[in-house]
Amino acid sequence: MDEKIQILYQQLKDITFRYWVYRLRQNIVKTKKIIPEVQEFVLWFLEENIFGIDEELYQGLSKNLVIILQDILTALQEEDMVLLHDAIAYGLLEYLRLFVDTDQEAET
Repeated sequence: MDEKIQILYQQLKDITFRYWVYRLRQNIVKTKKIIPEVQEFVLWFLEENIFGIDEELYQGLSKNLVIILQDILTALQEEDMVLLHDAIAYGLLEYLRLFVDTDQEAET
């Protein structure tokens, strides 16, 4: 799963970067293409507390992740580029960053 998370992280980071820096407004189309990977990550995260953290903290993180996913789905349905950007950049990427090798990220 580590490699899949790394790839998904890079894809979403690229989408948000292009949206923010170059004002490319294709984030909806590009995000729709990788929804299966997003879903796989979310299901993996929600499956069980494999991280060994406090159960209350894990439940809070899980609920927040579901809210982020709902925001992404709403943004895609309503074609709301700003909500989509925010849900990815300030939501989902933060979760993925927990599992990304920061040394490898610095190299890319």
